Amino acid sequence: MSEKKRVLFVDDEPKILEGLRRMLRPLRNEWEMSFVNSGQEALDILAQQPFDVIVTDMRMPAMNGAELLHEVRKRYPHMVRFVLSGQASQETMLRSIGPMHQYLSKPCDSGILKSTLTRSCQLRSILSNEKLHNLVSRIDWLPSLPSLYIEMVEELQKPEASTKILGKLISKDIAMSAKILQLVNSAFFGVRQHISNLD
Repeated sequence: MSEKKRVLFVDDEPKILEGLRRMLRPLRNEWEMSFVNSGQEALDILAQQPFDVIVTDMRMPAMNGAELLHEVRKRYPHMVRFVLSGQASQETMLRSIGPMHQYLSKPCDSGILKSTLTRSCQLRSILSNEKLHNLVSRIDWLPSLPSLYIEMVEELQKPEASTKILGKLISKDIAMSAKILQLVNSAFFGVRQHISNLD
């Protein structure tokens, strides 16, 4: 059985933390989660025990999210750092670009939040070398999932997914369209007539 990933959530609003706790309860067998109300509390708990991922709000009194992530990057460079925030000034956001790997907007869909954090934990598991861990964690940003991919996954998860809608979604991406048509017309499938329509 694989070791649980440890995720620290930081937000000065107790209702937000409680909402996150409820939303992520199904993952308690996979993640060990802690929830704190301030940047200082986050640094205190990080000094006592290790975490894999930190997810923080931006607008908090005393120490905002950007200041917290700067400290986390300096003290714990192996951690993956996310911002989950509804409102932040342009100045604050610009200050957080360096120490932040990815920004997620409130309200954040539970599926997107779960998949984003899961991907970050999987990436960290793959990187078994400590020097490589630290190197990747110092990278200033992680690419977001393309919106087209998210739309396709949402359609495929519907009870009655439509191939017509999927075809339209895929056709937005020329490279993906060409690759699928190349694959379906390959000898592997043995289709007798050439297929040129994504549907």
